[in-house]
Amino acid sequence: MSGDEQLTLRSRLTELSRVPQWLEQVGSQHGIPADTQFSIDLCLEEVLANIILHGYAGNPDRTIVVRYRTLPKSFVFIVDDEAPPFNPLDGPQTTTATYDEMQVGGLGIHLLRQFAQSIEYESTPSGNRLSLGFAASD
Repeated sequence: MSGDEQLTLRSRLTELSRVPQWLEQVGSQHGIPADTQFSIDLCLEEVLANIILHGYAGNPDRTIVVRYRTLPKSFVFIVDDEAPPFNPLDGPQTTTATYDEMQVGGLGIHLLRQFAQSIEYESTPSGNRLSLGFAASD
Protein backbone atom coordinates (compact mmCIF):
# COMPACT_ATOMS: atom_id res chain seq x y z
CA MET A 1 0.00 0.00 0.00
CA SER A 2 1.18 3.46 -0.72
CA GLY A 3 -0.23 6.84 0.15
CA ASP A 4 -1.06 7.40 3.78
CA GLU A 5 -2.98 10.63 4.02
CA GLN A 6 -5.23 11.31 6.99
CA LEU A 7 -7.91 13.83 7.92
CA THR A 8 -9.14 14.04 11.50
CA LEU A 9 -12.53 15.68 12.00
CA ARG A 10 -14.57 16.68 15.02
CA SER A 11 -18.17 15.46 15.02
CA ARG A 12 -19.67 18.72 13.79
CA LEU A 13 -21.44 19.25 10.47
CA THR A 14 -19.34 22.37 9.89
CA GLU A 15 -16.29 20.07 9.67
CA LEU A 16 -17.65 18.61 6.43
CA SER A 17 -16.47 21.75 4.65
CA ARG A 18 -12.89 20.53 5.16
CA VAL A 19 -13.43 17.35 3.13
CA PRO A 20 -13.45 18.74 -0.46
CA GLN A 21 -10.19 20.67 0.00
CA TRP A 22 -8.45 17.67 1.60
CA LEU A 23 -9.77 15.41 -1.14
CA GLU A 24 -8.54 17.81 -3.81
CA GLN A 25 -5.04 17.75 -2.27
CA VAL A 26 -5.05 13.95 -2.05
CA GLY A 27 -6.43 13.68 -5.59
CA SER A 28 -3.79 15.98 -6.99
CA GLN A 29 -0.99 14.19 -5.18
CA HIS A 30 -2.16 10.69 -6.16
CA GLY A 31 -3.65 11.29 -9.62
CA ILE A 32 -7.30 10.75 -8.75
CA PRO A 33 -9.42 11.95 -11.73
CA ALA A 34 -11.90 14.78 -11.10
CA ASP A 35 -14.97 12.62 -11.80
CA THR A 36 -13.72 10.01 -9.32
CA GLN A 37 -13.05 12.77 -6.77
CA PHE A 38 -16.68 13.85 -7.18
CA SER A 39 -17.89 10.31 -6.39
CA ILE A 40 -15.53 10.02 -3.43
CA ASP A 41 -16.62 13.40 -2.04
CA LEU A 42 -20.30 12.49 -2.37
CA CYS A 43 -19.78 9.18 -0.54
CA LEU A 44 -17.54 10.58 2.18
CA GLU A 45 -19.85 13.47 2.96
CA GLU A 46 -22.83 11.09 3.18
CA VAL A 47 -20.96 8.71 5.50
CA LEU A 48 -19.56 11.51 7.67
CA ALA A 49 -22.91 13.31 8.00
CA ASN A 50 -24.56 10.06 9.08
CA ILE A 51 -21.87 9.40 11.68
CA ILE A 52 -22.24 12.92 13.07
CA LEU A 53 -26.05 13.03 13.05
CA HIS A 54 -26.90 9.43 13.92
CA GLY A 55 -23.83 7.63 15.26
CA TYR A 56 -22.74 10.45 17.54
CA ALA A 57 -26.26 11.89 17.89
CA GLY A 58 -24.92 15.40 17.44
CA ASN A 59 -22.28 15.17 20.20
CA PRO A 60 -19.73 17.73 18.90
CA ASP A 61 -16.73 16.43 20.82
CA ARG A 62 -16.15 13.09 19.11
CA THR A 63 -13.53 12.22 16.52
CA ILE A 64 -13.77 10.78 13.02
CA VAL A 65 -10.65 9.81 11.10
CA VAL A 66 -10.57 9.48 7.31
CA ARG A 67 -7.51 7.78 5.84
CA TYR A 68 -6.47 7.36 2.23
CA ARG A 69 -4.67 4.37 0.73
CA THR A 70 -3.63 3.65 -2.84
CA LEU A 71 -3.96 0.03 -3.87
CA PRO A 72 -2.83 -1.30 -7.26
CA LYS A 73 -6.18 -0.77 -9.01
CA SER A 74 -8.15 1.39 -6.61
CA PHE A 75 -8.28 4.46 -4.42
CA VAL A 76 -9.44 3.49 -0.92
CA PHE A 77 -10.83 5.76 1.77
CA ILE A 78 -11.20 4.36 5.28
CA VAL A 79 -13.47 6.02 7.83
CA ASP A 80 -13.00 5.18 11.51
CA ASP A 81 -15.40 6.34 14.21
CA GLU A 82 -16.21 5.53 17.82
CA ALA A 83 -19.99 5.44 17.41
CA PRO A 84 -22.16 2.46 18.31
CA PRO A 85 -21.82 -0.38 15.79
CA PHE A 86 -23.67 0.19 12.51
CA ASN A 87 -23.11 -1.90 9.40
CA PRO A 88 -24.45 -0.05 6.35
CA LEU A 89 -24.19 -3.26 4.33
CA ASP A 90 -27.09 -4.67 6.34
CA GLY A 91 -29.43 -2.16 4.66
CA PRO A 92 -31.62 -2.94 1.65
CA GLN A 93 -29.77 -3.62 -1.62
CA THR A 94 -31.80 -1.36 -3.90
CA THR A 95 -34.39 1.35 -3.81
CA THR A 96 -37.61 0.96 -5.76
CA ALA A 97 -38.91 4.41 -4.98
CA THR A 98 -39.69 6.70 -7.86
CA TYR A 99 -38.50 10.29 -7.75
CA ASP A 100 -41.92 11.39 -6.45
CA GLU A 101 -41.85 8.73 -3.71
CA MET A 102 -38.35 9.57 -2.45
CA GLN A 103 -38.01 11.33 0.86
CA VAL A 104 -35.13 13.27 2.33
CA GLY A 105 -32.88 10.79 4.07
CA GLY A 106 -32.63 7.05 3.75
CA LEU A 107 -30.79 7.01 0.42
CA GLY A 108 -27.23 7.22 1.70
CA ILE A 109 -26.52 3.51 1.48
CA HIS A 110 -28.02 3.43 -2.00
CA LEU A 111 -25.71 6.29 -3.04
CA LEU A 112 -22.68 4.47 -1.63
CA ARG A 113 -23.55 1.38 -3.63
CA GLN A 114 -24.00 3.45 -6.79
CA PHE A 115 -20.72 5.37 -6.60
CA ALA A 116 -18.22 3.15 -4.73
CA GLN A 117 -16.86 0.03 -6.43
CA SER A 118 -16.30 -1.70 -3.09
CA ILE A 119 -17.64 -1.21 0.41
CA GLU A 120 -16.31 -3.10 3.41
CA TYR A 121 -17.49 -2.76 6.99
CA GLU A 122 -15.68 -3.88 10.11
CA SER A 123 -16.73 -3.51 13.72
CA THR A 124 -13.68 -2.45 15.74
CA PRO A 125 -13.08 -2.57 19.51
CA SER A 126 -13.64 1.19 19.61
CA GLY A 127 -16.40 1.57 16.98
CA ASN A 128 -16.69 1.21 13.22
CA ARG A 129 -14.44 1.08 10.17
CA LEU A 130 -15.89 1.60 6.71
CA SER A 131 -13.66 1.20 3.64
CA LEU A 132 -14.80 2.64 0.31
CA GLY A 133 -12.93 1.65 -2.85
CA PHE A 134 -13.02 3.54 -6.14
CA ALA A 135 -11.56 2.08 -9.35
CA ALA A 136 -8.35 3.61 -10.67
CA SER A 137 -8.09 4.06 -14.43
CA ASP A 138 -5.81 1.63 -16.21
